[in-house]
Amino acid sequence: MKGVAIASSKGGTGKTSLSHLLALGAAWNNVPSYLMHTDNREPIRVQGRPYLYYDARTPETLATLVESAVNQDGLCIIDGGGNRPEFDNWIASAVDLVLIPVSPDQESATLAISDRERMLKSGATDCRYILNNVSTNAKARAFDQTAFYDQLDQDLILGEVKAVAAVKRLGIPDQEPFSTPPSNLNKLSRVFYDLVSKNL
Repeated sequence: MKGVAIASSKGGTGKTSLSHLLALGAAWNNVPSYLMHTDNREPIRVQGRPYLYYDARTPETLATLVESAVNQDGLCIIDGGGNRPEFDNWIASAVDLVLIPVSPDQESATLAISDRERMLKSGATDCRYILNNVSTNAKARAFDQTAFYDQLDQDLILGEVKAVAAVKRLGIPDQEPFSTPPSNLNKLSRVFYDLVSKNL
């Protein structure tokens, strides 16, 4: 089993949404996916999603879950919670790939650089940036590139995830059994999974 952590010290960069998006994309590609919730907040309630979702808010629980899944096929995805750098450091050293989401703002870009350095020092073997919530408007995208993304090492950017409003749906509790998401969200999940899987 391959392991991917989506981690950042900054809140609001889309760690949880990206984690669920990746799990969904794996499922649509017939790859068993196991999503580990490590944020301090209560895990959301899920009903009938095509991937498994675990409460792994303590290092002991996460270690047990990862150990039990390691010899299975599929993808283990760890949603790294913000404001827990020591936990994130431990997670970073235990997975094959760490993705640091970078949203289009200055603080996100600045913290992403320091987060990557910290995780590498903690033993991460492959740590890259993923541009999140990238505008589909050409002018806005060009502005964001110049203002925020250009300060990142471009060779370390794994790719980008376009802004799709429906992604937020994945990070909220299911009030009813999970139904097939809109086609643009399904497509985005498959594109994201393909991007990640090619780099594992």
